[in-house]
Amino acid sequence: MSKCENLDEIADVLGDGGPHGPDESFETVEQLVDALVDLGNTDKVFVRHDDHLGLKSGLSEAFLASPLDEVDEEKFEEEIKEVLAQANTIIALSERHLSDDDLEEIREDRESRGEDTDD
Repeated sequence: MSKCENLDEIADVLGDGGPHGPDESFETVEQLVDALVDLGNTDKVFVRHDDHLGLKSGLSEAFLASPLDEVDEEKFEEEIKEVLAQANTIIALSERHLSDDDLEEIREDRESRGEDTDD
């Protein structure tokens, strides 16, 4: 997959009903960021990348409340860049094939967090 270059492309990838989640549309930036963080919290991504955990708290309320189709790209340039960076990492990791080593790391990571590893 090529890198997303704007918020609409992230919304298309996350909301297409494909492997990333149900077919849905996002009204606000906050809804998009929530879906991105949810994808980042999956075992497949989380075992390799957890930088997204503070993503939402680092974004302004005004940016998060912006309607997705009306985001002021100049005003929120830095925040958009951060969301794009996280999205491109998270989406790429979510699409990769898991090796046996990856599965073992996921199991070990879940055990270290006290989670059930039989799932």
